[in-house]
Amino acid sequence: MWENRCKVAVSGVGFSKVYRSAEIPLANLALDAVKAAVEDSGLKISDIDGLSAFSALSASGHDVVDGIAIVSVDYLRRMLKLPTINWLVQVQTAAEGGAVMQAANALLAGICKYVVVWQAVHVPPGSYKNLPGAYASGEAQFTGPYGFGGAGEPRHAMAYMRYLEQHNQKKEKTATLVVTERKHGNKNPNAYFYKTTLSREEYLNARMISSPLCLYDYDIPVQQACALVLTTAERARDLKPKPAYLAGYGQRTVFEEPGRFLYSVPGMADYMDFGRSSSSLTWERSGFTPKDVDVAQIGDNLSSTCIYGIESYGFCGRGEALDFIQDGRIDLDGELPLNTFGGAASVGRIHGTAHIIEGVLQAQGRAGERQVKNAKVSFATGGGAIAAATTFIFVGDPY
Repeated sequence: MWENRCKVAVSGVGFSKVYRSAEIPLANLALDAVKAAVEDSGLKISDIDGLSAFSALSASGHDVVDGIAIVSVDYLRRMLKLPTINWLVQVQTAAEGGAVMQAANALLAGICKYVVVWQAVHVPPGSYKNLPGAYASGEAQFTGPYGFGGAGEPRHAMAYMRYLEQHNQKKEKTATLVVTERKHGNKNPNAYFYKTTLSREEYLNARMISSPLCLYDYDIPVQQACALVLTTAERARDLKPKPAYLAGYGQRTVFEEPGRFLYSVPGMADYMDFGRSSSSLTWERSGFTPKDVDVAQIGDNLSSTCIYGIESYGFCGRGEALDFIQDGRIDLDGELPLNTFGGAASVGRIHGTAHIIEGVLQAQGRAGERQVKNAKVSFATGGGAIAAATTFIFVGDPY
């Protein structure tokens, strides 16, 4: 078990308003979210002496303009009018979960007292693409000319088609996940689809994007920001909300194996091995197992990503996830309430930070009408099981 188990805690959280397009500059939304998180903690902006963020474009092919397309730590520091701080980092690996892990490490090292972590995601105007541009080199020369790279890129569809065929499963079972997430999102005022319902029939009749993935299998691009405040467990006890203690975390490590590379078209081994790699560390450090988890937030930038996560994190056996989620098991009163805030498919493409925040709120008992009864052990991911996989365990009491 990890020697630093429950020595770091999350206090306040905050969200900006959510927009379908870039109506408000991204920096303004990041500032709103950070101020809300600090206020939620009962702190003042001047108390913050650590900053951590993952600032990356939500889609390549447009200009990187600080404050518009991304919000860097230095940009936000100036907006907060912090003359000096003790620590800051702008994470380029491990994505949003990496920003949270780095903040925890800085607090454990004693180099700062209160860290704010934020994620701000921009919706560029025009076509939402990740195409390599006019010229394609390296691996992209074999994929870009065939449409690999857009928001509905077929590489994910290829993997899911292989999954369905390999395990003799039907895509229609995915409807349970997507419709249940929307039902949860209808209880979350921070969700883009807060007041928009989704029926099973609507899902099954939706426009196909890249078979077998339809329109509702994808998260929705939004312009939004969210933030959370971390500090030591000792300091957190004096703050306004009851803290959520960080019992353990893990980052995928299988990528470091000699000769192992993540290609532009990942295989099923990549999706599964990366998830197992990060979660095995989290289970070991926290002392918990999947059977101990009361509520889970699993990355769902695509519905298929969430399916892989359920399996690779150990909640069910290989090829069993689509059967596992049926019969109310992932409802708020089910055996494993899943993506209780609505997931990225309902909240919007705010990446893994929203999943982490919901994991915190459930552990704190502050999730409102979507609160899972007696939620003691809360599992959350920072992104999907692939590539930048990170996993966390939060508990309301440090036991």
